[in-house]
Amino acid sequence: MTEGSSNSSSSSSLPHFFSQISPLYPSPTPDGKLDTVEFLEATKSFIKMYDLLGTTFYVVKRDMSGNVDKLYKTYNKDPEKYKYLNDLIYGERSDPHLYAVEALLWLKRAMEFTVIFIRGITEKHHKGVLSDRLDHIATEAYNQTLKPYHMWLVQNLFKMVVKSVPNRSELVKSLYFGKAGSDELLSKDLLIYLKQLETNLSIIVQMYDKWGLNNDNKV
Repeated sequence: MTEGSSNSSSSSSLPHFFSQISPLYPSPTPDGKLDTVEFLEATKSFIKMYDLLGTTFYVVKRDMSGNVDKLYKTYNKDPEKYKYLNDLIYGERSDPHLYAVEALLWLKRAMEFTVIFIRGITEKHHKGVLSDRLDHIATEAYNQTLKPYHMWLVQNLFKMVVKSVPNRSELVKSLYFGKAGSDELLSKDLLIYLKQLETNLSIIVQMYDKWGLNNDNKV
């Protein structure tokens, strides 16, 4: 992330967003199921990262939070039946309105956008690309994940969103809660966190592919 981050022992021990985030994404059961509440609570914590990206990203946070609420609404209809996210989606797949199915689909897309964006920052740093600008990485992530499902009005809105992403040094400082910390430690903890998050995303992708629940509807 930033070359100018301190590598001293004092800075390397500083807490940052990904060392403090809790709860973490759940480990799947042996048969590949995700605990619904654990997944949703982890997502609520993950969404807080958008508070560090600036007020323009409120639109993304609001949308993701709204979809978490919709999934909780379905879960609360029968917590025992819907203990696992897989069972919730399977049970709701034939709902004529598909509230839960649609909510998780959009939540997945927004999570994929965020994962591609923050992984892109780390990967470019490891390749020696130390440009402070990040808007092009955010644009690439948006083009891969959300843009195909947005109509032109929403696309124009997101152009402003991705252009407002802070630069690399500002983002690292924000993730260290306003202090200068070790970039290497941040990257290490970030990649550990992403590995479990991506395990959860992979299971969701498999569910939607298996049950034919993807769609190309635009908003």
